Amino acid sequence: MAEKERILVVDDDLNTLKMVESFLALKKYQVVTCLTFRDAMKEIDAGEFDAAVIDYFMPNTTGLEMMKAFHATDPDLPVIVLTASRDIKVAVNMIKEGAFNYLIKPVDPDELYVNLDNAFVNRRLKRENKKLKLDLKDRYKFDHIVGDSGRMREVFDLTARASKVRSNALIIGETGVGKELVAKAIHFNSDRCGGPFIGVNCSALAESLLEAELFGIEKNVATGVDARMGKFEAADGGSLFLDEVGDMSPSIQAKVLRAIQEREVERVGSHTPRKVNIRIIAATNRDLEAAVDQETFRKDLFYRLNVLVIPIPPLRLRKQDISPLCDHFLAKFCAENKMEVKNISIEAAKILMSHPWPGNVRELENTMERAVILCDEKTITPTHLPDNLAAASILLEGGADGDDCADLEQMVSKFEKGVILDALEKCAGRQNKAAQMLGVSERSMWYKIKKLGIQISKDS
Repeated sequence: MAEKERILVVDDDLNTLKMVESFLALKKYQVVTCLTFRDAMKEIDAGEFDAAVIDYFMPNTTGLEMMKAFHATDPDLPVIVLTASRDIKVAVNMIKEGAFNYLIKPVDPDELYVNLDNAFVNRRLKRENKKLKLDLKDRYKFDHIVGDSGRMREVFDLTARASKVRSNALIIGETGVGKELVAKAIHFNSDRCGGPFIGVNCSALAESLLEAELFGIEKNVATGVDARMGKFEAADGGSLFLDEVGDMSPSIQAKVLRAIQEREVERVGSHTPRKVNIRIIAATNRDLEAAVDQETFRKDLFYRLNVLVIPIPPLRLRKQDISPLCDHFLAKFCAENKMEVKNISIEAAKILMSHPWPGNVRELENTMERAVILCDEKTITPTHLPDNLAAASILLEGGADGDDCADLEQMVSKFEKGVILDALEKCAGRQNKAAQMLGVSERSMWYKIKKLGIQISKDS
């Protein structure tokens, strides 16, 4: 059976002290009593309490000073104040300064029991909330962003810098590279970690729905619409993560710009501004500079977001990160599934290293999760990998000839063409930008485009 809660009772009146002690003894609480503030501080310093019941008027001090001293040691300690005064100002001031509640003497035992029960629940919730925040902060530590390459070391450095300032940040990278993980690392390692981290995918909602999602809705009695808080308000005191910010419509861009500049929002259907204190962390897989040139993205909003830029390179440009990422995901999914940690065969490792990973880290993570589930042995082999990866083993092992080789060449050409077309689309048809994105020379890009018969518009 769990031990009952431990309560400190402080009062310079011995009769009151003994009476409160007897009330608490009936409920089997562990009670420590003190007649002086000095003795109370010794007890606070010596051990932890679940609540304190203190007299407001004490020799050479007040309940307010005593409570502040207690909270300097234990900020979450619930303090219930006893007072013979019916001056409401005293009570209001105590609660404003952090008291859990106040009770008028002589103390009603039932009222005391109810207040203590509520105080214990409140303390437990605070502890759980703190633990959750610590767990989140630990989950999004910088060392959870895995990578050994020089490119990723730059990402670590920029992420650490972003966490130390309050400026807006813009994370750039292809889908699946881990933009949200970096955004959370910035938030949970910053001085805003005590506030909420609120994310919204700007490409997932239609314009009207996105506006309501971001700014909220004002109550309308005539139409029966209930009031709803938007993401800007929900993120007050913390960080707002605008994912795929490049997909916002021009009208939403204008409203987001105003919200950032004025630090206030207006709900849909309202003309009353509401102040917000937030930090914007935006992310996109688009070339926003090109979008500004094409006048599909506001230049003034771009400069508001483009304060601290964190470019995350695609996985194909940092091959040396594949091995540590595989180890990380193996350990993660083996632990989640209560399996012995597995290793990867040389053949499977070659396939993993040779794959271009168009889906980036997310694709690699899904691949490793699948391999862990399918593998009943200690070693992951090519048979545990998806078909599109395992097919590459034919080429690596030199086991293909004739029609098989022709089919494989067609598959490779088709894949290359798809990757290049995707890069050209993201770079508005600019071959030099696409070559840079794919990590190849402009000459190689030109050769591939010609070989694969890719048509480039004259306007590009």
